[in-house]
Amino acid sequence: MSERRKRAWKAAALAAVLLLATCAILRTRRPAPLPSPTVQATAATDSPARETRVQSPPQRPAEPPQPPVIDSITVEKDEVCEGEENLVTVRAHTSDGNDAFLHYQVGSTRGSPVALRSYLDDRGKPTFQRVTVFGKNNVATSAEMPSFRVKRCADAVTVVIEHRLRPNTVAEFEFDARIIRMDSHGSDAGAPSFRPRKFVWSFGDGAQEESQEPQRTHDFAARSQDTLYSHLLVKVKVIGDDARELEGRDALELLNPAFEAYAYKGIVLLFAELEPRFPVLSPGGVVDQGVRLWHTRPEVLSIGKVSVTTRRVDGQRSPPEYPPVGSVLGSALIPPGRGLDFHLALDTRAEPDTLSRDYYVEGHTADGHPVRGTFSVMRPPALPSKDRHEPIRDPVLLAKVKVAREVLHRDYVTDEDIWTLERAGKFDGLKLDAGTAAPPP
Repeated sequence: MSERRKRAWKAAALAAVLLLATCAILRTRRPAPLPSPTVQATAATDSPARETRVQSPPQRPAEPPQPPVIDSITVEKDEVCEGEENLVTVRAHTSDGNDAFLHYQVGSTRGSPVALRSYLDDRGKPTFQRVTVFGKNNVATSAEMPSFRVKRCADAVTVVIEHRLRPNTVAEFEFDARIIRMDSHGSDAGAPSFRPRKFVWSFGDGAQEESQEPQRTHDFAARSQDTLYSHLLVKVKVIGDDARELEGRDALELLNPAFEAYAYKGIVLLFAELEPRFPVLSPGGVVDQGVRLWHTRPEVLSIGKVSVTTRRVDGQRSPPEYPPVGSVLGSALIPPGRGLDFHLALDTRAEPDTLSRDYYVEGHTADGHPVRGTFSVMRPPALPSKDRHEPIRDPVLLAKVKVAREVLHRDYVTDEDIWTLERAGKFDGLKLDAGTAAPPP
């Protein structure tokens, strides 16, 4: 064998040995682990970063809310007259930690506790009542009401509280206490002989007032909104001239929009309170609108943008504008509690085609949650005139309007004025004579 062939053979043998050694080493090495789904690898160079994306494993679907558990249903009295109040209190909890979403239906009334009124049917049987407790996403549990006796009573005197939300308010309510005498069939038998001297009010949020009138107004806007609903029991104790006392109660269930927006959408809600509640046009044609912007959070909120859209009388809207936040709100920070007070003006003579300006406020909390709110400044509707008005066809309403104008010493009265005077008894004994009214005595 020549020397050249010997060298070639040795080189081939050496290459084979090296190949076998490399294969043995590779067989003994463990495979590299797969990258974690949450790890992102980028190149440490000046070139644009490259991202390694790994599909995350499928997430387990969220467990549906569990129905509430009713712990107890208690009634105040074992025996009542028809139309007499019987306080029903429901206690419940959730097994999945969603107690903040609980709300209640007791008979036809929402809330807990509630002052329930029961009546007898034609067979002498009391009205059937049922209790339902709702949890998150309105999953519900129901149970029967504990039994109690309902009897017919002659000339039973009771107090009924009626409530109404004042227009253009967040949670300002009007309450009216009526004293009625129930006949033996549970019907309103007219005015009783009981003559009230004083009304002592308790609004369920710690506030109390006294009055000589059966009407009262109370604002619940400052209530805590850490649950989906607030359940309040409004009470009035009526003290008569003969020292007798009557009590009436009214259950009030208030939806808490601040909790709802944060729990379901992660949004911190801004509330707007207008003063006056309805726009007023000055003699110079300017609407000067006071606005209070507030929230229920314990910290200061930062506002980053305000957009303004003008709505014209023909129904068209302008593209949004973005003025500096300070020029609209006076500050970019909204503190807790009272919030921020400022004034805005709309000159209807300079802008005859403008119906309103709609403001949309955006910001964020310290931990990054979005903050949203909206309010409007608008021109009031034109006052009626001899040539432009809608005639009143109802003679009773026309008579009330005439009495209201005399009592309030105003040329124009509103529906709210009529309702207020009606609750105050200003139309009692109203007499009609050929479409005209004589003031009640």
